[in-house]
Amino acid sequence: MIWSLQSLRFVAALMVVYAHAAQTALAATGSTGLLPLQLAAVGISGVDIFFVLSGVVIARTARGLTWRQFAWKRLRRIVPIYYLVCIPALFMAARVGFGWRDFIATFLLWPATDVMTTPMLPVAWTLCFEALFYSAAALVLADRRWVYVLVAMYAIALVLRPYGPLFQFLGNPIIVEFLLGVGIAFLPGRRLGLLGIPAGMVALLATGFSGTAPTGETVSFLAGEGAFPRLLAYGVPAALIVYGTMQIRAGESVWAYLGDGSYTLYLVHSLVITALSVLWLKFHLPADVIILVGMGASVLLAWRIHERIERPLLRILGQADAGWMVLTTWKRRHPGEGKYPGFE
Repeated sequence: MIWSLQSLRFVAALMVVYAHAAQTALAATGSTGLLPLQLAAVGISGVDIFFVLSGVVIARTARGLTWRQFAWKRLRRIVPIYYLVCIPALFMAARVGFGWRDFIATFLLWPATDVMTTPMLPVAWTLCFEALFYSAAALVLADRRWVYVLVAMYAIALVLRPYGPLFQFLGNPIIVEFLLGVGIAFLPGRRLGLLGIPAGMVALLATGFSGTAPTGETVSFLAGEGAFPRLLAYGVPAALIVYGTMQIRAGESVWAYLGDGSYTLYLVHSLVITALSVLWLKFHLPADVIILVGMGASVLLAWRIHERIERPLLRILGQADAGWMVLTTWKRRHPGEGKYPGFE
């Protein structure tokens, strides 16, 4: 199952890359190429697939971990490469200026201050919700009674959404997509579940062809504007696709390998596509060529960063993780015995 979900990660990331590349082509040529604008916009639903996947993976892998172990694993997986990718975004933002709100939204992944603020790396709006979900999961791992508190807090925030950024963020209906993933994680496997893939795909395509695909700016995604229609149009089909993919028994493959680098692809693609957009204003190329070049360049750069930076970094942090777990296990079994022998 894990390999099939890894492959789906890559597909979801590529959908988002396509949607953003198509937007660039539209700005440069007035066209989105082979696929009409309404259908190209559906690529953004890759984000919703990511959210459901996160719910599944966390529900499946967090069992048996302490809240500290879980928090550290998520922190080392998400934050280091994100901060590295933020460096060029920081320089780009410095050209127009940024303030304390932008800093908090970017580096603390908290967009809800006195006004809703987008991170300096715009695609990081999704990480704000990922961080929120991971924090909630860590609390539940620390004490299961937090489930009831968190559900009550979410319900209250949902009702109070009209009263400011804090409630708009904490009560955003898109959070339900993570919960769909958690629910799916505990469903029994069924071969008929494979039908979820075509059913979800048809639902997404129908949304595109009907011209009802949810759209908006990054800040509106954070504030949850149009989030209920998005939950129905993208969230439910995403859940069907994820559940269907869970029924596939796949092994290691090039798709699973690419899925391992999908997080990097998601982070860097907007920088690549933005940089290339300068060329498209000078060199008038067909929309489909612009889209293919943008997607290809994004995948290529993400692959190199994943191989040369992300994987070595994760290995180093993984070794630190292993040492920390050995130390904490020893302390738990030998309370009051001073230092761990290996550190003396």
